[in-house]
Amino acid sequence: MISLITVATAECFTHAQIGLTLHKASAGYDEFEFKYLFDEDDLKLMKNIKVITAMFVPSILGAEKLLNIKLPNPDYTYKYAKAYSEKNDLKVAKLMAEGLKRKLNVDIAIGSTAGIGRGAICILTNKNCHLFTSDIYANLLTFENIKERQKSGIEKGIKKFLEILKNEVFLV
Repeated sequence: MISLITVATAECFTHAQIGLTLHKASAGYDEFEFKYLFDEDDLKLMKNIKVITAMFVPSILGAEKLLNIKLPNPDYTYKYAKAYSEKNDLKVAKLMAEGLKRKLNVDIAIGSTAGIGRGAICILTNKNCHLFTSDIYANLLTFENIKERQKSGIEKGIKKFLEILKNEVFLV
Protein backbone atom coordinates (compact mmCIF):
# COMPACT_ATOMS: atom_id res chain seq x y z
CA MET A 1 0.00 0.00 0.00
CA ILE A 2 1.31 3.42 -0.99
CA SER A 3 1.01 6.10 1.70
CA LEU A 4 -0.51 9.47 0.92
CA ILE A 5 1.88 12.09 -0.42
CA THR A 6 1.16 15.52 1.04
CA VAL A 7 1.34 18.58 -1.22
CA ALA A 8 1.02 22.32 -0.61
CA THR A 9 1.33 25.29 -2.97
CA ALA A 10 2.06 29.00 -2.55
CA GLU A 11 1.47 30.48 -5.99
CA CYS A 12 1.54 33.95 -7.47
CA PHE A 13 1.36 34.12 -11.28
CA THR A 14 -0.36 30.72 -11.50
CA HIS A 15 -3.09 31.98 -9.12
CA ALA A 16 -3.18 28.71 -7.07
CA GLN A 17 -4.38 26.84 -10.16
CA ILE A 18 -1.63 24.21 -9.94
CA GLY A 19 -2.69 23.34 -6.40
CA LEU A 20 -6.41 23.54 -7.14
CA THR A 21 -5.99 21.29 -10.18
CA LEU A 22 -3.97 18.75 -8.20
CA HIS A 23 -6.67 18.81 -5.51
CA LYS A 24 -9.46 18.26 -8.04
CA ALA A 25 -7.57 15.39 -9.67
CA SER A 26 -6.76 13.77 -6.32
CA ALA A 27 -10.31 14.23 -5.00
CA GLY A 28 -11.81 12.56 -8.09
CA TYR A 29 -13.67 15.50 -9.61
CA ASP A 30 -15.24 14.46 -12.91
CA GLU A 31 -14.50 17.69 -14.73
CA PHE A 32 -11.95 20.45 -14.20
CA GLU A 33 -10.19 22.94 -16.42
CA PHE A 34 -6.81 21.22 -16.85
CA LYS A 35 -8.02 17.60 -16.82
CA TYR A 36 -6.67 17.16 -20.37
CA LEU A 37 -3.15 17.06 -18.87
CA PHE A 38 -3.89 13.78 -17.03
CA ASP A 39 -4.13 10.33 -18.55
CA GLU A 40 -5.82 7.42 -16.74
CA ASP A 41 -2.57 6.30 -15.09
CA ASP A 42 -1.96 9.85 -13.84
CA LEU A 43 -5.44 9.97 -12.30
CA LYS A 44 -4.78 6.64 -10.54
CA LEU A 45 -1.53 8.03 -9.08
CA MET A 46 -3.34 11.19 -7.97
CA LYS A 47 -5.50 9.10 -5.60
CA ASN A 48 -2.36 8.91 -3.45
CA ILE A 49 -2.05 12.70 -3.20
CA LYS A 50 -3.45 14.86 -0.40
CA VAL A 51 -3.37 18.60 -1.09
CA ILE A 52 -3.01 20.38 2.26
CA THR A 53 -3.41 23.88 0.84
CA ALA A 54 -3.32 25.76 -2.46
CA MET A 55 -2.66 29.45 -1.82
CA PHE A 56 -2.62 32.52 -4.05
CA VAL A 57 0.12 34.72 -2.56
CA PRO A 58 0.71 37.85 -4.71
CA SER A 59 2.28 40.13 -2.11
CA ILE A 60 5.67 40.25 -0.44
CA LEU A 61 4.04 40.85 2.94
CA GLY A 62 1.75 37.84 2.53
CA ALA A 63 4.59 35.55 1.45
CA GLU A 64 6.88 36.67 4.25
CA LYS A 65 4.27 36.38 7.01
CA LEU A 66 2.57 33.18 5.83
CA LEU A 67 5.77 31.32 4.93
CA ASN A 68 8.11 32.85 7.52
CA ILE A 69 10.66 33.87 4.88
CA LYS A 70 12.53 37.03 3.92
CA LEU A 71 12.27 37.97 0.25
CA PRO A 72 14.68 40.21 -1.64
CA ASN A 73 13.61 43.73 -2.51
CA PRO A 74 11.60 43.77 -5.77
CA ASP A 75 13.42 44.65 -8.98
CA TYR A 76 10.43 46.71 -10.15
CA THR A 77 7.80 48.84 -8.46
CA TYR A 78 4.33 47.42 -9.01
CA LYS A 79 1.65 48.22 -6.47
CA TYR A 80 1.84 45.65 -3.65
CA ALA A 81 2.86 42.62 -5.73
CA LYS A 82 6.20 40.88 -6.08
CA ALA A 83 7.79 42.17 -9.31
CA TYR A 84 11.17 40.60 -9.98
CA SER A 85 13.39 39.88 -12.95
CA GLU A 86 13.33 36.29 -14.16
CA LYS A 87 16.64 35.62 -12.37
CA ASN A 88 15.16 36.74 -9.06
CA ASP A 89 11.84 35.01 -9.77
CA LEU A 90 13.79 31.74 -9.71
CA LYS A 91 15.20 32.61 -6.28
CA VAL A 92 11.83 33.75 -4.92
CA ALA A 93 9.91 30.69 -6.15
CA LYS A 94 12.47 28.50 -4.37
CA LEU A 95 12.24 30.56 -1.16
CA MET A 96 8.46 30.27 -1.24
CA ALA A 97 8.57 26.47 -1.73
CA GLU A 98 11.19 26.09 1.01
CA GLY A 99 9.19 28.20 3.46
CA LEU A 100 6.00 26.28 2.73
CA LYS A 101 7.72 22.89 3.05
CA ARG A 102 9.29 23.90 6.36
CA LYS A 103 6.09 25.42 7.74
CA LEU A 104 3.73 22.57 6.84
CA ASN A 105 6.18 19.64 6.70
CA VAL A 106 4.68 18.36 3.45
CA ASP A 107 6.27 15.86 1.07
CA ILE A 108 6.05 18.25 -1.89
CA ALA A 109 5.87 22.06 -1.84
CA ILE A 110 5.32 24.22 -4.91
CA GLY A 111 6.09 27.94 -5.21
CA SER A 112 5.52 30.21 -8.20
CA THR A 113 6.12 33.88 -8.95
CA ALA A 114 6.53 36.11 -12.01
CA GLY A 115 7.35 39.71 -12.78
CA ILE A 116 9.30 40.45 -15.97
CA GLY A 117 10.30 37.33 -17.90
CA ARG A 118 9.01 33.78 -18.01
CA GLY A 119 8.33 33.57 -14.28
CA ALA A 120 9.45 30.69 -12.10
CA ILE A 121 8.08 27.54 -10.53
CA CYS A 122 9.81 25.48 -7.87
CA ILE A 123 8.70 21.96 -6.98
CA LEU A 124 10.51 20.89 -3.85
CA THR A 125 10.35 17.21 -2.87
CA ASN A 126 12.00 15.33 -0.03
CA LYS A 127 14.77 14.41 -2.50
CA ASN A 128 15.18 17.24 -5.03
CA CYS A 129 14.55 20.82 -6.00
CA HIS A 130 13.04 21.22 -9.47
CA LEU A 131 13.30 24.85 -10.59
CA PHE A 132 12.02 25.96 -14.00
CA THR A 133 10.22 28.71 -15.93
CA SER A 134 7.14 28.87 -18.11
CA ASP A 135 7.67 28.95 -21.86
CA ILE A 136 6.21 32.45 -22.34
CA TYR A 137 7.88 35.82 -21.74
CA ALA A 138 5.54 38.36 -20.13
CA ASN A 139 5.68 41.71 -18.42
CA LEU A 140 3.65 42.31 -15.25
CA LEU A 141 4.09 46.07 -15.59
CA THR A 142 2.52 46.30 -19.06
CA PHE A 143 0.39 43.12 -18.88
CA GLU A 144 2.03 41.89 -22.11
CA ASN A 145 1.40 38.10 -22.46
CA ILE A 146 0.25 37.74 -18.83
CA LYS A 147 -2.57 35.24 -19.54
CA GLU A 148 -0.42 33.22 -21.95
CA ARG A 149 2.42 33.00 -19.39
CA GLN A 150 -0.02 32.01 -16.67
CA LYS A 151 -1.48 29.15 -18.76
CA SER A 152 2.00 27.98 -19.77
CA GLY A 153 3.12 28.01 -16.12
CA ILE A 154 0.08 26.08 -14.93
CA GLU A 155 0.40 23.47 -17.67
CA LYS A 156 4.15 23.09 -17.27
CA GLY A 157 3.85 22.94 -13.48
CA ILE A 158 1.25 20.17 -13.60
CA LYS A 159 3.18 18.19 -16.24
CA LYS A 160 6.39 18.49 -14.21
CA PHE A 161 4.56 17.46 -11.04
CA LEU A 162 3.23 14.32 -12.76
CA GLU A 163 6.70 13.54 -14.11
CA ILE A 164 8.16 13.88 -10.60
CA LEU A 165 5.46 11.58 -9.19
CA LYS A 166 6.28 8.89 -11.73
CA ASN A 167 10.06 9.17 -11.76
CA GLU A 168 10.93 10.21 -8.23
CA VAL A 169 8.11 9.59 -5.79
CA PHE A 170 6.37 6.43 -7.01
CA LEU A 171 9.03 5.22 -9.49
CA VAL A 172 6.43 3.96 -11.97
